[in-house]
Amino acid sequence: MTRTSRITALVGAAVLTPPLLAGIAVAPAHAAPAAPQAPVAAAAPVAAAAPAAEVLATKKVTIKVQKQQRSYWCVPAAGRAMLSRLISRGLPSQSKLAGYMRTNSDGTTPAGFRNGLRKALSTYGSGQYDVVPLRPGSQSAFHTNIKAAVGEKKVAVAYRVYFGYKPWGRQVNNKTGHMMVVHGYTTGSSPMILWWDPWDNTYHKASLAKSWASVKKAGRQGHVAAKS
Repeated sequence: MTRTSRITALVGAAVLTPPLLAGIAVAPAHAAPAAPQAPVAAAAPVAAAAPAAEVLATKKVTIKVQKQQRSYWCVPAAGRAMLSRLISRGLPSQSKLAGYMRTNSDGTTPAGFRNGLRKALSTYGSGQYDVVPLRPGSQSAFHTNIKAAVGEKKVAVAYRVYFGYKPWGRQVNNKTGHMMVVHGYTTGSSPMILWWDPWDNTYHKASLAKSWASVKKAGRQGHVAAKS
C-alpha cells in the first residue's frame, strides 16, 4: 500500500531593520580620502556534483542442469536442478523423479511436483525441508519471492510459463505448460531475472517485467524448496 504524506510549512521571513545613522561618527571634510579598495576577484564557478553511479550486482546460485530427456519431462528436469541446491551428492535421475511425481504424457500436476520433491528429499537428502507453492499476486511479490529464495535461502525457484510465451525471444501462440528455473537476478533500477530452460538446456536473461508477464499469463504458479 502506498501512503502519501503531505506537509505544508509556512515560513515567516523576518525583516532586519538597519540601525539608525544617529550617533555614528562621520569623517571630517578635510580628512584624507580613503584608499581605493582593490577589486574582488570573481569566485570560480563550482562544478555541480556528478550523480552517483548506480551500483549493480548479480545474485545467483549454481545449479546442476540436464536437458529434459522426454518432451513432457520439463518438471522432473526442473525439479532435479532445484534439488542440486539441497542434495550434495547422488541426485536422482529424471526417470526416478518422474516416477515420484507421477509424471505422464499429459505432464505433471502441481501436487505431483511437490510430493515428488518431498519424496526425493526424504530419500536422498538429510534434514528437514519445506516445499512451498508460490502464487505471487503482483510483480513486486514475484520479485520478492525470487530475492528471498536466491538471495537469502540460496536456492532456485521453479515457475510455470507457456511454451510459446517465454520471457525472451519471439512469442507464438502455444499455451502448452512448461516449467523453468529461476537461478538468479540482477539488482538496480532495471532488474533482470536469470532463467534456465530444461527444454534445450540453455540459460537466458529477461527483464523483471517480461518475466512476470510470462508467469502471470500461465497462472502465477511456482515452487520453492528449502531447508526448514
